[in-house]
Amino acid sequence: MTDNKDFDSIIHEITAGLSGDNDADIKYLEEKMEKYKDHEMSKEIIRACGRIIFKLLPDDKKEEIARIFGNNSSGLDASLEEVRFNIFNKNYDKANQIMEALVKKVEDMKAYEDDQVSEYHIFDELFEEVLYTYIYKPKKDIRPAQIPYTKIYMLYGSLLIDLDRLPDAQESLKKGLRWNPVSFSIMAEYIETYKMMGDLEQFFNLTVEAFDIAFHSKDVARCYRNLGYYFIEKQLWSEAIGCYILSFQFDSGSKQAQSELYYIDSVTNGKIKKPSIDKIKKYSKKYGFPIGANEDIIGLSVSYGRHFLEQNQYNAARYFLSIAYDLTDNPEIGKLIESLPENEE
Repeated sequence: MTDNKDFDSIIHEITAGLSGDNDADIKYLEEKMEKYKDHEMSKEIIRACGRIIFKLLPDDKKEEIARIFGNNSSGLDASLEEVRFNIFNKNYDKANQIMEALVKKVEDMKAYEDDQVSEYHIFDELFEEVLYTYIYKPKKDIRPAQIPYTKIYMLYGSLLIDLDRLPDAQESLKKGLRWNPVSFSIMAEYIETYKMMGDLEQFFNLTVEAFDIAFHSKDVARCYRNLGYYFIEKQLWSEAIGCYILSFQFDSGSKQAQSELYYIDSVTNGKIKKPSIDKIKKYSKKYGFPIGANEDIIGLSVSYGRHFLEQNQYNAARYFLSIAYDLTDNPEIGKLIESLPENEE
């Protein structure tokens, strides 16, 4: 097949030939899939035809397919739960045996591979997709993968950390980040491996990068605690105290931060005083870390919140505005959230 028409033109031509008779159209689409099987964009064309066929299937057939996927999903979830159970009981070898087989199985499937028109991801919540689109500006359609790759690679990475196989853990966590590049939980675990390996500079640099995807206050606080740890290791006591002060703005009840401040006080005999906000700002400029939550994240959450408010989609508006309020404690945003109706019309 040497048809040089681009993907959009081919799909437009195919959809233009649909008759409205579902049985006839399914057969027609199957013929088109056969026709374009050797085309340079065959994978993309066949997937697009497959999505149209699924929409044309009767409900009982759709349910049957859903059950098949559901059973597979249930099987994966059961395996992951068994791994967690064995980790809890410190049965690491057994957990690893199950996990290795599971990872091999899903990787051998080679499902949801990106093609020329689509890329596949798993986002745990809506703002992650918004943030991914803002940061990476994808040129392809974003579609959800139906296999829980992020759960698999996150759990496997954590298990490999328990087994003290840190380079392998990093590889697993990087695979998880491929499926969700804006997952703070995976990124935080990945950063932790550098701390465990004693690579403080990479630990610091990746923590600074992580501010760009930290859209919950507890995650921003964790970034500052990471920086505090880095400065403690460098015996830069005032800088460390400054970072823990910043962390309290986002997680005032952190026992870890309080413990680290007690440690600094004990090793310095209380000689290091709390730095002023101006001094903390100087540290921020000197070492290249931000003061406060990422401004783009706050702007995005407010912008989307107001957009959905204008559309009278109050649940979505509340979701996005709550992200901004969590990060800023801005009273105007708080009042706006309180004014939203509990139920959409």
